Amino acid sequence: MADIIQPYVSTIVDALLGLLVAVLVAAVLTVKQKVEAWLEQRTTAQQRETLHRLAKEAFAFAESIYKDVNGDRKLKAAEGYLLSRLELIGIKLTDAEIRAAVEKAVIEYNAVLKPQEHVVEEKRAQ
Repeated sequence: MADIIQPYVSTIVDALLGLLVAVLVAAVLTVKQKVEAWLEQRTTAQQRETLHRLAKEAFAFAESIYKDVNGDRKLKAAEGYLLSRLELIGIKLTDAEIRAAVEKAVIEYNAVLKPQEHVVEEKRAQ
């Protein structure tokens, strides 16, 4: 009996996983748009460009230094790095703006690389 049901269960699980990935991608894109709109209202175009570039750099720094750590410690490291770099070039932003920039870098990373990792994992499982 289990042999008969197994293909149907696998098909349903695959469909649910596909739906979950689609919902997560839509949620990430929505959050990304909100973060971009929020930053646009509070900074100049040149500051935003510099901020986004440095936020990506800060995220990469935290990812490489704190590989085995998740959450707040890694976020604080990225925020600290970004704050110190912004101070060097004379850009003053609030803690919320700095956090938003780092969060945007994380969201962009997850939107681009995480779906690719998911596809690779699925191929390995087959």
